[in-house]
Amino acid sequence: MELILLIYSLRIRDVLQDTNTFFEKLSSNHVEKMANNDDILDITNLHLEGNFDSQVEGLMKYIRLTRTEVEQLQILINDLLGTMEKAWPGCTVHAFGSIVTGLGIKSSDLDCHISVPPWLWSPANVYVYKARALLKKQPHIFKEPFAISEAKIPIVKFYHIPTQRQCDITFTSPQSIENSKLLAYYMELDHRGKSLTILIKYWAKIHGLTGTNLIPNYAMILLVVFYLQQKAILPPVHRLQSNEHIVDNWNVAFEDVMHISGNNITLYDLLGGFFIFYRDFNYDKFIISPFLGQPITRESFSKVGNEPPEYRLYRENLQNDRCKPLRMGSIICLQDPFDHSRNCTVAVHPKLVNKLMSYLRLGATAYEIEKSDAFLWAILSMRIEERPAVTTKVDPRCIFKKKNASKKQKKIFHEAFIRARQKNKNKI
Repeated sequence: MELILLIYSLRIRDVLQDTNTFFEKLSSNHVEKMANNDDILDITNLHLEGNFDSQVEGLMKYIRLTRTEVEQLQILINDLLGTMEKAWPGCTVHAFGSIVTGLGIKSSDLDCHISVPPWLWSPANVYVYKARALLKKQPHIFKEPFAISEAKIPIVKFYHIPTQRQCDITFTSPQSIENSKLLAYYMELDHRGKSLTILIKYWAKIHGLTGTNLIPNYAMILLVVFYLQQKAILPPVHRLQSNEHIVDNWNVAFEDVMHISGNNITLYDLLGGFFIFYRDFNYDKFIISPFLGQPITRESFSKVGNEPPEYRLYRENLQNDRCKPLRMGSIICLQDPFDHSRNCTVAVHPKLVNKLMSYLRLGATAYEIEKSDAFLWAILSMRIEERPAVTTKVDPRCIFKKKNASKKQKKIFHEAFIRARQKNKNKI
């Protein structure tokens, strides 16, 4: 972890990149290497032996970055530094995302934010095009840099040949750095939290729930954090904010203090409990708030002044036109722990939410009826048959209300689970 956190203070020039055509332009040998990283998503190569804890240990060795792979990131950073210094002397690079938080797996990219000295300020799209041009001058190190300038957060994507790692770089939104610091702190508080988060992250990835134009990995991790707050394993953010450190109008401070949990629940029960908790959660009524550490009614955010008293800064920012109201039109409303006007799942399509809920129900059912040594394979291997979307005038949020799940529907789903389990019987 120490190695990863050193990246925060590393000095470097700017560089950016991103877009789907980036992958299409990679040479065949690079595509082959990236495919090797993605081999971890092919569970036919996965062999789970022993009890649940032994299976988790084996899975972690299979999917997590090795110490050598983490150390190689220093090579990538040094190459960027040497290249970018030619245009932006005095800039700094801050890594964020899964690799920094300790949640990186073999298919993870490196995400970096570049801080440019004020006297060298330019519009974000200018930065990304300049960075792309610099990277193109060293094709033996950086492969196919691609700038996405029209995105909400302009970035540059490139492939680093020596480390065979993809990297995304941005010049805006320094709050991502602070979010990663918070998650890194949470992941170090309790070993069960890190293991559970990696399991859920891997589960979501192999079932096509997270990724580009899907549920953001960051949002999925926040769901785990919020769940662990309900179990008193992680503290809510507001209890850590005795001081203030304002970035982009929001308080991103938190005290790096020890938090001893009296909850001795096992990782196995935490994993099963995660599926049950979000299967039964009342999304129609409540907002998921890692900041407060408990559900908040949507009604309390329908009018300025109705929010809990802990949201003083949110009210002030609204009243001074520093932010817009929290958007609550999505099925799942997951509030960012720092930027209280941001719904981290606002862009998740209802069809994808339906898919998520199906897999949550599947996971909950597996936990309830499978033996512990068959549970992990069941949630990773079983698939939900996706059906064509049906046009309806009914608010899709209503299908997730527990009261709408009839005994007949539950029986149908349980029978479907049994059939799916039978198909996988030779693997379990």
